[in-house]
Amino acid sequence: MAIDTETLESWAKYESGPIDSAQRTHNRIQNELKSSNELSEVNFDPYLQGSYANYTIVRSSSDVDIVAQLEDMYYSDLSDLSGSEQNRWRSNSSDPAYGFHEFRADVVDVLESQFGSSAIDPDGKAIEVNTSKLPLNADVLVCANHRDYYHYPNGYHEGIAFFDRSGTKIVNYPKKHINKGSDRQASTRDRFKETVRIFKRARNYLVDNNELDKKNIPSYFIENLLYNVPDGRYTHDKQDRVAKILEYLNRTDYSDWSCQNGITDMFGSGPAEWNTRYADQYVNAMVDLWNDW
Repeated sequence: MAIDTETLESWAKYESGPIDSAQRTHNRIQNELKSSNELSEVNFDPYLQGSYANYTIVRSSSDVDIVAQLEDMYYSDLSDLSGSEQNRWRSNSSDPAYGFHEFRADVVDVLESQFGSSAIDPDGKAIEVNTSKLPLNADVLVCANHRDYYHYPNGYHEGIAFFDRSGTKIVNYPKKHINKGSDRQASTRDRFKETVRIFKRARNYLVDNNELDKKNIPSYFIENLLYNVPDGRYTHDKQDRVAKILEYLNRTDYSDWSCQNGITDMFGSGPAEWNTRYADQYVNAMVDLWNDW
């Protein structure tokens, strides 16, 4: 028996309140960073990312993901360049006087001075800000520009780079993710993002009923999975749409799919990649939920 239309309508619902709270949280943190003495001469871009930025948020208690992107320097990947191009890059490049680590330390100092050191946890990939002074708690990801070169000097994909606790560099492309999500929203006649909300709320239902472990099924990868589903599966009727998408996912080999940003692999062993075993668990659980509702 299929999931009833009333439930799907509820799971698809967009709530403006959490988005407004996220925007106010972002504005407050942006204002504190931009008006600080420590960062007054630093060129950086603070912006929303994640479910709030993509309008796919389903639980208003979620922390707001905010990026603070240093634009005065960039990291690079030269592996796709020829030897001569790599040499040209090295001859034209030098270490910055003010880099990622100095920028991150200054961001931590500003946040601690404005919200109190007890409200700030700087030890993870993102700086956690937990305080009643903000509408919502926030995770501030400090990063720098990253260029993934395929031709020097002007051929590169632009993204961000940051470091985990072990010092491993992680590269991602949040602005491309947001832009391509907006493109898919248009090409599916505004059905993509509400479908992501349906599948995320279904994941939450399965987690609440002990069918899945939430840490293995991140919202980010649910969105990436659905991004790769052809537009023709996004039909007007929600029951028909979910059935067609599940049928497609259940019979398709998605192990070589790319992320929504169009650059990085979705699956692999890297720190920003998913495991196909967890994707299979999610798809199988969704099919069972649909059939046994």
